[in-house]
Amino acid sequence: MTTQTSPVPPSASPVGGSAHTPFTDGGSESRPDCPVPARRRWTIVMIICAIMMNLAEDAYTSSYFEAMGMQLGYLWTAVGLLFAFVTPIMLRWRERRPELVSLAASASVLLLPFSPTVSLFGLCGVWARRSDRRILGACTAASLIVMIVAHVRDIARPADYSLWGRLFAKPGTGVNGVPAVVDSDLSSIVVAAVVWSVCTFAAAILSGLHLRSRAYAQAADVRMDVERNRANVLENDLNTQRFADAVAAEAHDTLAHSLSLIAVNASALQAEALKLSRDPRYAGAESDTEAGRNLARLAERAGDIRRQAAGALDEAHSIIGMLRHPQQAQILLMPDSDTALTREALYAVIDDARDAGMTLDTWIDIRELSSLDVEIGKIAFRGIQEGLTNARRHAPGARVALEISAEPKTGVNVRFTNPTVFNAVNGMGRTSLIDHGDGMMPENESDDTKSGGNGLPGLKARVLAVGGDCQYGYDERNDFHLDFRLPFARIR
Repeated sequence: MTTQTSPVPPSASPVGGSAHTPFTDGGSESRPDCPVPARRRWTIVMIICAIMMNLAEDAYTSSYFEAMGMQLGYLWTAVGLLFAFVTPIMLRWRERRPELVSLAASASVLLLPFSPTVSLFGLCGVWARRSDRRILGACTAASLIVMIVAHVRDIARPADYSLWGRLFAKPGTGVNGVPAVVDSDLSSIVVAAVVWSVCTFAAAILSGLHLRSRAYAQAADVRMDVERNRANVLENDLNTQRFADAVAAEAHDTLAHSLSLIAVNASALQAEALKLSRDPRYAGAESDTEAGRNLARLAERAGDIRRQAAGALDEAHSIIGMLRHPQQAQILLMPDSDTALTREALYAVIDDARDAGMTLDTWIDIRELSSLDVEIGKIAFRGIQEGLTNARRHAPGARVALEISAEPKTGVNVRFTNPTVFNAVNGMGRTSLIDHGDGMMPENESDDTKSGGNGLPGLKARVLAVGGDCQYGYDERNDFHLDFRLPFARIR
């Protein structure tokens, strides 16, 4: 009777927005690749910054070639102007293929007059999402090379056509047609460019490592939550199983013991009745006296009680086994020939009720049972059993009417009708009716009769669960009715 709860799957993504699993096979590193999601707002900021830096670098290069009269160089910068808006867009795909984005960005800086900014953004994505040393080494080397090439190209141009030259130009020069005048030597400019390159290069790598570490921490939190949920589920299952074991032990010590005593006493009663039926004082010479026939019937009835008690004991042991071994309960609860709505099983349960002394009028019309859903058939069979048990318990000696019809068009329909005990025995009437939604019995029944009340509500719940309908209660004549209808095929 354990209750299974589905914990959070271990493969759940640790961070929102990623289509990957938290950890995939990642090459030679001890830690695998990490799916850091690409935030849309940061992607837009990166693309805008890369476009602006590309346009600035391309504009200075284009002015230099135009001043020098180099038509091929000017054409090169015109192509660069076009691709300055296109190449940064590849940063959108840095989440799925960061190594390709990084290498493509480095190639664009190497082939066109661009700033190395787009290459640094791509390198940051690689360090955030990849752990393979070969990939990291290749992308890092490519970014380093293109950064050196881009800064050398800029520093090599005259101060009027160089970003670094303009940074070190004297105030008031390099604008409004005034030539730029640099008051620093070349070594100072180179040192500044190297320091700037090292800082930006390290910032790209450290930013990637920070993003990866944060994703690993979030993944660890998710795994911890998963394990905590799994531990809670296991603890609940263990507590439930302990409770089920306690119930099974109590049922074995009480219910099974009582049923065993009933079977033993019934067997002893049968043997004593048979012995007395053969006694000459009762049987007579011809063994046909009324006392002998009564003793023979008593022995036969005691045998029936013994067999029924033995069957109830086997069912009790089966239920106790399900409590102790819940993993096998699903197999035991599956429909079988004993619980299927077959003609043989139906006639057997009706004959058992009549043999127990019930006056039972039946009207049965069943068709095409071979196409009846097995689960529906089991619920219908259990419902018929519950109806007979309910009538035998609450209206002993009363005449019970049972109607059963089953066919694909109308489904399975079962109707029980029987007068209540006070109508059948005392002939008493009752004007006030009791709400039957909770399975309550008549007000003037004994406390022993009221001790049940769980069978019909349980039957109603099972019928409603498969798309059927179940109603029970008293009519104006105080006759009790139990009606339930089931579909021929289960509604899924």
